[in-house]
Amino acid sequence: MPYFRCTIITTAGKKTTLLKEAADEMELASSFNNTDHILVRYNPVSEIKNAYSKKNYNRNIILEFTEIMTSLLKSGLTVQDSVSLCASIASDPKTIWLCKSIHRSLESGLPFHKALEMHSPSFSSLYQSLVKLGEKTGSVEIVFQRMSVYLRNEKKIRGKIGNVIWYPAFVLAASLFGCAAIIAFIMPGMAEVFTAFRAGTDEDIMLELARVYNSVWIMTFIFILILLCVFGSFILYKTSSRFAYLFDKLLLKMPLFGGYVKAIQTMDFSFAMEMLTGSGINVHTALSETALIIRNRAFAKAAAEVHSMLLKGEALSKAFASFNEFPPYISTWVAVGEKTGAAGSVFSQIRGYFQEDVERMSEKLMNLLEPCLILTVGLVVLFMIMQFLLPLFSLYGRLL
Repeated sequence: MPYFRCTIITTAGKKTTLLKEAADEMELASSFNNTDHILVRYNPVSEIKNAYSKKNYNRNIILEFTEIMTSLLKSGLTVQDSVSLCASIASDPKTIWLCKSIHRSLESGLPFHKALEMHSPSFSSLYQSLVKLGEKTGSVEIVFQRMSVYLRNEKKIRGKIGNVIWYPAFVLAASLFGCAAIIAFIMPGMAEVFTAFRAGTDEDIMLELARVYNSVWIMTFIFILILLCVFGSFILYKTSSRFAYLFDKLLLKMPLFGGYVKAIQTMDFSFAMEMLTGSGINVHTALSETALIIRNRAFAKAAAEVHSMLLKGEALSKAFASFNEFPPYISTWVAVGEKTGAAGSVFSQIRGYFQEDVERMSEKLMNLLEPCLILTVGLVVLFMIMQFLLPLFSLYGRLL
């Protein structure tokens, strides 16, 4: 729906401006009929993105904001009061600026999730969707507790990955720099050196050097091709829903890493289901709402299919068991819930299990990542030596 920037007068006679969503001008005007506010004028905002903040906040700022909001909401404060107080107690000036910006959006009449959306992509789609669900169910405090743990774990994993990859990245960069220096400064004068020392005929020397240059150009072409494939895949993922679905489906089937991705998606899915069903929303509605917030498209499509099967009268546990995207643990526990008459409440158990599973798999993947990276870099360096440096050493051997 379109947005309108409205100028209103309150009962205290104060003039203020707010951003309001309405289908048309008639609905906008009628929305003020039963309020104490008087609509003075309004201007349509062609795209809500025109009102978006242009400032991007890094993950540390979002984490600080989330942790402060978690503490304030837990103390019983409202969302608006918590954001206002967050601006007073935050230590980073950027966090203070973020809180003040969100508070202005809340004062203008926007719901909390829309205020966060004004700062996309600083707040991820998952963050915004969970806050939206929290507003619907009255459990924003629980959402922030969950997001605080989620962001802290994410920060810990990023730190571990950074510690793991710096050494292999340094070795690879040094190897590439050394090869580039040889190509730029040493190889151009090699033919004259070998000819002067009578290391072979000019034709033999030129053939050897040509072979080295060919190896260099082949490696460069392969490297550029890989970069183009990665860039093209990224563009297709953003523009083609079919490609994005196939990529996400392939991601779930990858050895080791696929299980980790599936565990994260299941944890997010079960948390949303736990929050919705715990607020009295039936499983049918909770499934349709949850399918909209899942980031992996293959997992989201499977959730939507489960919802369709449930509407047709299929048992929930059998519907989950029909799709490989869902771990067997889900269908097992849902079947237990169906027998006990509490199918909705089992999602708390499922969420707790997969939260621990994600932490355990994170540690396992970090332990495997470093040797895998070192092995990969070693193979790349070995290939460079065999294709590039060995022929050069062979030529130098003729001088001895």
